[in-house]
Amino acid sequence: MPPTYLNELRYSYVANAKLARLVFDYEADTPESTFEWQVQQLYLEGQTRLQQEEYALALNAFRELQALILKTANPQLPVDPNRKPWFPYPLDIDLIDTLAIKTADILTKTPPLISTIPRSLISEESILPNRVQRAVNPLIESGVQVTSYQAEVRDRVQQALDAASRNEWESAARLYRGALRKVPDEDQTLRGSLLHDLSIITEKVGNRDNAVELGRQSAALFAEATVPEAQVQTLDLVGGMLARAGDQPGADAVLLEVKNLRTEHNLDTIVVSPLLRATRRITNFEEGGQPFFGRIDERAIDVTATTAVPDATPLVLLGTRYLTSAPVERRFTVLGEQAVARITLDGDGAAGVKAFLTELSDTIDLGLVTNFWYNPATIVAYLPHMYFFVVPMAIGDCLAGMGNLQEAADQYAAVLVYPFINKSVEIVRLWTRLADTWLEIGDAAYRNAKDDIAAFAVAQAAYERIVKADGTLQATSPLYADASFAGIKGRVETFLAAADPLAVDENPQITSVVLDARGRLQQIAAGLNFFGFAPDYAPPFSFEYLQTTARYFAQQASHIEQRYVQYKSTAEDEEFRREQLDQQAEVARQSVILEQRGVAEANAGVGVAQAGLNYAETQRVNAVQSQNDFNAVRWELLELAEAEAWAGAAAVDEDDEVSQTWTGNYYNARDKPRSDVVQELAYRRTRISHDLEAAKLQRAIDSANAYKAVAQAQLNQANARIAVAQQRVVVARLQQRFAEENRDFLDMKEFSARLWFELARLARRLSRRYLDMATEVAFLMERAYNAETERGLGVIRYDYSQTSAGGLLGADLLLADVDYFTIDHVTTTLTKKAPVKKVISLADGYAMSFQQLKTTGHAFFPTELADFDRDHAGLYLCKLRNVELVFIGVTGAAGIAGTLRNVGVSRFRQSDGAIVTRLYPPDVLPLSQYDLRRDALAFRFNPNDLRLFENNGIDTLWQLDLPMDANDFAYDEILDIQLVLHYDGFFSPALETSIRAALPATGTASRVVTMRMTAPDELFYLKNRGEAELVFDASLFPRNQINPERTDVTLQLTGDAATIGNLTLRLTSAVHGAELTMTTDANGEINDATAGQPLRVLRNETLLDTWTIAITAADNPGLVVAGALDLSGLRDLLVFVEYRFDYR
Repeated sequence: MPPTYLNELRYSYVANAKLARLVFDYEADTPESTFEWQVQQLYLEGQTRLQQEEYALALNAFRELQALILKTANPQLPVDPNRKPWFPYPLDIDLIDTLAIKTADILTKTPPLISTIPRSLISEESILPNRVQRAVNPLIESGVQVTSYQAEVRDRVQQALDAASRNEWESAARLYRGALRKVPDEDQTLRGSLLHDLSIITEKVGNRDNAVELGRQSAALFAEATVPEAQVQTLDLVGGMLARAGDQPGADAVLLEVKNLRTEHNLDTIVVSPLLRATRRITNFEEGGQPFFGRIDERAIDVTATTAVPDATPLVLLGTRYLTSAPVERRFTVLGEQAVARITLDGDGAAGVKAFLTELSDTIDLGLVTNFWYNPATIVAYLPHMYFFVVPMAIGDCLAGMGNLQEAADQYAAVLVYPFINKSVEIVRLWTRLADTWLEIGDAAYRNAKDDIAAFAVAQAAYERIVKADGTLQATSPLYADASFAGIKGRVETFLAAADPLAVDENPQITSVVLDARGRLQQIAAGLNFFGFAPDYAPPFSFEYLQTTARYFAQQASHIEQRYVQYKSTAEDEEFRREQLDQQAEVARQSVILEQRGVAEANAGVGVAQAGLNYAETQRVNAVQSQNDFNAVRWELLELAEAEAWAGAAAVDEDDEVSQTWTGNYYNARDKPRSDVVQELAYRRTRISHDLEAAKLQRAIDSANAYKAVAQAQLNQANARIAVAQQRVVVARLQQRFAEENRDFLDMKEFSARLWFELARLARRLSRRYLDMATEVAFLMERAYNAETERGLGVIRYDYSQTSAGGLLGADLLLADVDYFTIDHVTTTLTKKAPVKKVISLADGYAMSFQQLKTTGHAFFPTELADFDRDHAGLYLCKLRNVELVFIGVTGAAGIAGTLRNVGVSRFRQSDGAIVTRLYPPDVLPLSQYDLRRDALAFRFNPNDLRLFENNGIDTLWQLDLPMDANDFAYDEILDIQLVLHYDGFFSPALETSIRAALPATGTASRVVTMRMTAPDELFYLKNRGEAELVFDASLFPRNQINPERTDVTLQLTGDAATIGNLTLRLTSAVHGAELTMTTDANGEINDATAGQPLRVLRNETLLDTWTIAITAADNPGLVVAGALDLSGLRDLLVFVEYRFDYR
């Protein structure tokens, strides 16, 4: 069974632009659909940029979308947000009602989708089986639906228009009549429009009388509805029908009525078809059309102005022009995966939108919440939701990606003002985004604090907004203060109260961030840094190994980062190529359209050329006719001109002479009458004029013949251009096909831009993962270096992911810091290290601790700098390299079981002589049969690891444990335990001088003398005779110690408790002189620290002495057996001496 939180994990407001439907085939464009498409494109562009980690570009797209949404409510707002790059668009609760009103307004004005598929290919009615029809009904009802009669009327009219385009007039008439029956009588305009078209179609069917009557009814309805333009157009139609029917008087009467209407309403006489200029989406069914990314293709078809002559009136169908003349009832339906939501747009559309938003906030249907961006028509219904939730959340993601974490947190929190956030998935995503941001804010502060415990408070405050260290929640936290988070608050509290939180069936996105924050708080409470280490922690690895490891991880991060750059660059190149191919495909598509227009132009050119040829022929014919006409009358015209001239001159006497003089000329006719002279002159003038005219007419004929030849050549050329233009269309189509195939091939490539972006994102995550590992190891390297050199460097940062180069080169910066330690070591190491081995005897140097170990199996003893300074003055930075324990006297045992450990605190001297204390993780050396030398092959030494106690100072406290229940030997057999210290250090002559000058002339020490080991014969005498002599001479003490004086003395008898307990003995010191009588306690001990103890008199006397010890029967009657003193239960007598001395 899937977990209850599966939907929470499936939900995402991040859109994949590749899945969006960018091409809307067979759907006509409208201004409203263009707005929807722009909203979708801005959202998808922002999401694409966001997924490509181009956060600034994504932020611009989302802000532009916010501005576009707001502009629908205020036209004065600029759409370009770059005018005020950081202006915060308000998320005010009062704006919800405004956006709801605008959403309802936009949906109301958005027309239903109009299919551009030819109706000839579509059934008039659904022929799907009933079960299939029921299955697809939700899909049919989705989007904007007209629920009133207009929807059915529109569908029937569209079918009728398609039938009319195919000259199927009977079918068209039937569909129009069906549509007319759906229209109520109150909608006079629409009924008039349908009757107008039905009149035209009825005439086409052949029933002209009925057509005239239908036309008159249409005109009457338009008159009642006061639509004079349509009334005039209908009357023109009726007049044309009457004229064609031969009823000229009727036609003239209608024409007069039309004229009066035009005068009354100031109407022109140009009839413009609404279908002659259309803004529509080109489809494959149209000439030259190809659908392309929802773009709009405008085609302007020439509009011919026609005078309203009744028998020449164009028959223009009104179609759906007046379909919305009456109020239209609309509904918007949104499909989810299971649920269906509807927005009622009648009446108070804003209330319908808010009801939809309420349903959206309550639904558990993931599809209803997330599928809005697939379809631009649906996205408008979500405008308030996008403005208040989806876009601000995406903007918060952009800000977080840019590193502006506090701004991102504020942006996420600002979304809470919106009351319609989905309660099942969106509120969870908002909480997780906000919690992740506060976790990142805390991590950033925690990293920046490094080892400064006081600075942890900033990170602690951020983490406590998610959860407190004790598992309670902060009531004022932005993650829990708002009532919208009440459900998640309860889930978190339940999860935290569980005995095993990890066993709770809860969303891992919630549990992980809570557990991470709580883990960080526990680290802070323990005083640990971001990596979980204490300020004084030192790693158990060598500096060289950690440096090599850190360098390896950093190099891996750097190499993967280079691959990220390569992948990202390749992805951007592929994206650029995709854009280029898109552009090429668009250019090719437009080229096809252009070439198709070229074909139309060529065809028009043929028409023009043919018209020119016709015109030339007409001119030639006219010229020939003019010549023929002139030739037919020219002589008659000549005679008439002569007669006219003669008649005009005949009125003058015959004997008058003609004598004329004018400038430069003289004419004189003495022998002819005036009338003859004038007649002759008229003849000559007219003959010349006629000759000129004849020549002119001949030239006109010649010109017309020549022009006709030119026009014929132009026609031939125009015809040739048609073939060329048609071939250019073919070439353009090939170019378009090839461009689209190239684009499709690029999309189908396995290594597409999307895959390269995915590889880049994965490479970036891997790089940062390696960088985090390298940073942590480099931190440990720094600690190891400081532990070895005591340089106290603080070079390594805790976060290299934030750089000025957009988060790049962080690994290289880390590599530079890692390599800095090498140069520091080279430049600051001035001398060689000196190896030293020192063997310390517990029996000699720590007698009391040694005896305690033999008695109880546990002992503590310190090694101090003073123990080493006199041997090797001038050494500094003395660090242990290896430690061994050598047991002397143990025989017969297969092995020794126990541990040697130090407490972790050690001291050492620096080069300036200062004594510093360091805390290292306490090491434990198990004591076993392992031998460093014999088992070297079995246990190979790894130079990468530090040995036990390595890098600890030589001044430290040791703890030796030999559990009695784990060892098969008598502890009394241990004669001595030698602690072998291998260490090294640097030598300083100046430090040597100062140390030696400060060495004391006197010292203190302790010594244990056991008769069993030092004087076994005397112990035998003591046990058998009750008397022994114990000599303290110089051979028992180091030769560099002189003048030893006792400061404390303790006697310890070992053996049977009945023998050594309350035993009285007499001691005579050769130095002190007087006999001392003493009694042991129950444990066989005599301590001079006890008040009134006779041993106290031996203090401050020379240690070089001879003691006589006597045990008598009279003093110990309880030990008399058969008349004799029985000391067989006495095992040993030990003398513990603490003394002061002078160094020789």
